[in-house]
Amino acid sequence: MTNETYGRGQIEWALWRAFTPLGVSSGDAPRKFRTRIKRLLDIDRELDLSKAEVRPEIEYAFAEPDADAGVETAYTPCDVFCLGVALDLLDSGFKQSEVVFLMRYLRTDLEEFFPELLKPPSITDRQRHRAVDHPDFPSIKEGQREYADRRVFVVLKKVELTEIIPPKTKKSAAGPIILEPVFCHGVEALAEEIHDLMPNRRRAVTILELAATAQSSRAWLAKAPPIRRGRPKEKE
Repeated sequence: MTNETYGRGQIEWALWRAFTPLGVSSGDAPRKFRTRIKRLLDIDRELDLSKAEVRPEIEYAFAEPDADAGVETAYTPCDVFCLGVALDLLDSGFKQSEVVFLMRYLRTDLEEFFPELLKPPSITDRQRHRAVDHPDFPSIKEGQREYADRRVFVVLKKVELTEIIPPKTKKSAAGPIILEPVFCHGVEALAEEIHDLMPNRRRAVTILELAATAQSSRAWLAKAPPIRRGRPKEKE
């Protein structure tokens, strides 16, 4: 992985294009979309989980703000990927505070998966790739042929009806009740997980696919034009 970083305007530009179909995303990201990103970043800087029973391993879900208020925060490609996942969670109905809470705990796993998610074959080129050419990935059968399945899913189990949670667990929670996520490589592994969960242990889950978000956000970042929002940070 390289050490390149990007400014806030560039990540907004890249994420807008990653989330909209070609031909629709021309021009700058609309104010409402940029406000969603700003709010996630603001909550991430304000959220205090120091009293949580199980504290996250990292302090920020997205990017640590620069100590100098006049210096623009530098974002890595992995930071942008995590923001993309956060936007997917917003689109799935999670509240902004819930998204940041969850991303604090997901960030370590997402960092670990990120380099693997960027490996070929591409999941965003809309092409099917023969399984025999990519034996390191799961496969999926279509008719008499097998294709590489590059998809990586995360299964999230949020409990909205907190009254069904044992009082001790509910009292110790510092945020929404979200059970430990499960990562599935390929749709067959996802099907096994869902088969095991439903309907006896859970009847509702949220499923996100991660590889497309990682590859699309990374590809658009590489094309992002310089967009300055504040005084640039000097390189060390």
